[in-house]
Amino acid sequence: MHYEEISPVESLAAFIKCFWVLEGLSTESEGWERILPDGCTEIVFHLGDRFEQHTPEGVSQLQPLALLVGQMHRHLLIQPTGRVRVLGVRFWPGGSHPFLNVPQDEMADQVIPLDAVCGGGFTEELQSRVADAVTPGEGVRQIETALLRRLNRVGRPDDSFVAGVALILRSDGRVSIDTIAGEMGLSLRQLDRMFNTRVGISPKTLSRILRFQGVFKMLERNQHHRSWAQIAVDCGYYDQAHLIKEFKAFAGQPPTGYFAEPNMLSDYFTANL
Repeated sequence: MHYEEISPVESLAAFIKCFWVLEGLSTESEGWERILPDGCTEIVFHLGDRFEQHTPEGVSQLQPLALLVGQMHRHLLIQPTGRVRVLGVRFWPGGSHPFLNVPQDEMADQVIPLDAVCGGGFTEELQSRVADAVTPGEGVRQIETALLRRLNRVGRPDDSFVAGVALILRSDGRVSIDTIAGEMGLSLRQLDRMFNTRVGISPKTLSRILRFQGVFKMLERNQHHRSWAQIAVDCGYYDQAHLIKEFKAFAGQPPTGYFAEPNMLSDYFTANL
């Protein structure tokens, strides 16, 4: 399986973290994989065989050809079903709101057909442009053109909100919520309302997810053995028990259980956070 990330044009870099491409062929030995919360909303186009998704209610279903992945509070179980050719748009926290212009918390923990959010005409245009692209890079340029056109109609977010999100990102989720509210000149209630509407989750939840993702950053940078107790402290947790509790909340199992399993797709998506 080949995974590649493509940077957006400068005029979209404040909204889009990256475009990504996944191509290859799945085998019968590949089972369900856990996709973990990362604080980002994504638009995904299946140009090959669609992935199968396992819902929390225990139902398995094929994903739509064009879909929106809302903010995740918990892991998502998916598996490829054959030929894999996927093109995705990974937005920064809050970056998707100007393009979708709907309350982001209404889409949390959901995988939604893109046309249910963006309308059939816009979705069909995007799917057609992406499908006709000869290379992934050409597909990315087609998406960028459509998103820039949409952005020019709805406008850009205010600087205060952008600065608040950036503050959380730079601190890897360790800055206090009181500090964020103070920097933005908002009450805690106003801050929560703004983040739920524009990001899809509260600033506290976003901070928790970033600390959780910090564990993968730590392991990526330090390949030699480190104790979970030390990793917990280095990633901003009170202690090892606190890390394990958060890992169970987001991954559905403790870290030792998660890392004992093959997680090829999750490894791709967390390698460059």
